[in-house]
Amino acid sequence: MTKMGESQVIDFFSSYLKDSFRDVFGTAAHYTVGNFSGSQDRKFSDFFAGTDSHNLLIEFKEKKEECRREKEKPLREKLCLTLDEEISELSRQCHFIGWDKGRVTTQVEFNPYIDLICRIWGLEGHLLSPSSHDHEVFVDNFIDGMVGVDHGSFVGYINHLNKVAGGSASGADVPFRSILYSSNDQGRLVGTRFENLGELNQLRKLSPRPPRREPRGPSGPSF
Repeated sequence: MTKMGESQVIDFFSSYLKDSFRDVFGTAAHYTVGNFSGSQDRKFSDFFAGTDSHNLLIEFKEKKEECRREKEKPLREKLCLTLDEEISELSRQCHFIGWDKGRVTTQVEFNPYIDLICRIWGLEGHLLSPSSHDHEVFVDNFIDGMVGVDHGSFVGYINHLNKVAGGSASGADVPFRSILYSSNDQGRLVGTRFENLGELNQLRKLSPRPPRREPRGPSGPSF
């Protein structure tokens, strides 16, 4: 199959995620999405998504075999070498890697990042067997709160990644630039920029909460 680039995978997933939020919450939905590049890509991941209750990071590849290219990133090796039981469990809930399965219609498959990538360096401690889930199950579980971690836990993980990268800021003040999407009084989509997770938390408190969604029951195993 002709190579199209991982940006196509990110665009598809981002669109699917936004459509899923709209279908579930309508115009009352508000959520956070960030397509990272430059220092944020190297330090955190390609993609950030958040709701008022759960947050996650995703590294994207066009094809699964390209996952081995993560070996070229010194910060990823450093992350894997810092794993203990607490960081491993936190990472497993909020940091993932995904790729296109190469079918005629796009299907994106996800794994917890560390369980797949840290084995590249021959590491086994604190890792579990990789477990794949397709994008439909993954997004359903994210919306239902079965994937991702709460704000406080996510701040802790971002703080850890920042320390691994040699950053001097800590906690909610770690530079983390993205956009909160919400609807204004006229029901139109508004994108509000924020610089760190402390600012994001304040913006979320100001935004009207979408109607609470009743869980549909497990749509697949949680990570």
